[in-house]
Amino acid sequence: MGVLILYISYPLLGLVYIGGSINWVESLTRPETIHAFLLSLGTATVSTLILSIFGIPLSYALARFHFRFKFLLRLVVILPLVLPPLASGTMLLGVFGPYSFLGRTMPLDYTQSVLGIIIAQTYVASPFIILPSQAAFEAIPERFETMARVLGKRKSEVFIRVSLPLAKTGILVGLLMAWIRSIGELGATLMMAYNPHTISIQIFEDNAIGGIRNSVAGIVWVVILSIIALGVFLYLKRSRTVGLGW
Repeated sequence: MGVLILYISYPLLGLVYIGGSINWVESLTRPETIHAFLLSLGTATVSTLILSIFGIPLSYALARFHFRFKFLLRLVVILPLVLPPLASGTMLLGVFGPYSFLGRTMPLDYTQSVLGIIIAQTYVASPFIILPSQAAFEAIPERFETMARVLGKRKSEVFIRVSLPLAKTGILVGLLMAWIRSIGELGATLMMAYNPHTISIQIFEDNAIGGIRNSVAGIVWVVILSIIALGVFLYLKRSRTVGLGW
């Protein structure tokens, strides 16, 4: 166990060593890095909101309903998790690229745009909200929902007032995981929208142009965000009474 911990933490120690001779104020406040970081935060937030609107109902359907070809739907849901991100980006480019059906018929710039970033992030991060939410719904005893329906509640009311509150911790963890995954996405975004730069692409380009030292600032911003996200994750994991109006 100690060897694994050392293996995981050693690159962080190497980052500190590499950054010893860097002007941190200048590097961390570089306009390109700040813009890429804020762009990643914004697009990841939009992607996560989209996934919450469509992914949570889908996860509930997978957890509660039995229908034909459910196995195939599960396979479709988990596919972005196992596909290499570059393969996912290539597939998306085939659907949304300028020479695709959508690219030719819809007057939208799907690639090399903020929209392209959101499309890539949403696709790659989708399993990170659907799977935890599905597990949270499956952990709820069905008798609670049955009791609510016996008392005269409609299915939509049961979902909103019973199922969602009981599964809220798992859903919130899934939302956090999807958000973090969206921020760190590189491969699919690289294929769909190299420009404008997200923080991952900015780190990739900085390293390609100026070496490791040039990319340290972007990495530090992501590490800081990871620490904050870890704190939120631990709070959600330990808290049984997360109050968001539920």
